[in-house]
Amino acid sequence: MPTKFDHAVIFVSNLEEAIADFSDLGFEVTRGGSHGLTEAALLIFSNQTYIELLALKPVWYKPLIKLAVKLNFLQRQSEKKVTIYWRLIQWFSGESGPVDWCVRVNDLAATLALWKSQGLDILHSEAFSRERIDGEVVRWHLGGTKCPDLPILIEDTTPIDARVPLAGTTSHSNGATELLEIQFRVTNKATAENMAKKFLLPKASPNNASDSPLTISNVKISFGEQPMAQKISLAVSYSGTHTLPLDLGKTHGAKITLIPCK
Repeated sequence: MPTKFDHAVIFVSNLEEAIADFSDLGFEVTRGGSHGLTEAALLIFSNQTYIELLALKPVWYKPLIKLAVKLNFLQRQSEKKVTIYWRLIQWFSGESGPVDWCVRVNDLAATLALWKSQGLDILHSEAFSRERIDGEVVRWHLGGTKCPDLPILIEDTTPIDARVPLAGTTSHSNGATELLEIQFRVTNKATAENMAKKFLLPKASPNNASDSPLTISNVKISFGEQPMAQKISLAVSYSGTHTLPLDLGKTHGAKITLIPCK
């Protein structure tokens, strides 16, 4: 099934602080709106990929969620889930910072059926929506597997241009243009690479060779083991002339490096 890289998720403790930090780094931060218990902001790039800053809403039940995490209640609840909610609960059960990644597919049901036929235990899909700050509601479905080496899968119900608008969102003052590469810290690099190539690339893809890099819609995907410090590292092209690592204190745990455009 054809796939496209969609976004990486950074779970932050305070959305307003995260917006201020990434704005200070020169990114145009687009408020994504409300997911229900959560709210989001997006760093959108010209190749319609993005980084999602996701936070629990600062309302009365936030202390209860923190207590649930401390008592391991969320983790126990996630063990009962057979849907993609199992994966999402993991985001709130640990520390803030980079938590996951998402790949876009045209037919989620068919992709999950294929994964199941190839031996994966799948997490059934669920419908989601987000109300943008202008009141428009965007909708999509998520599905996937418990395997941490594979991404969450997303299929848009409403047009992707509504969920990831390009107009007025990609003019970053730091010159950032496109997401080039994302690297994930994993337990076993070889296993993660093999899983990704097996389940994310078409069988006939030339990138399916064991010695070739994995690319999904021109975004290079790679994996690293310890001593890789950050869970997720990203390389973003920009209009500058030298490689520029961004301040980890402002990127909320994601290693982000700006790379000069070729």
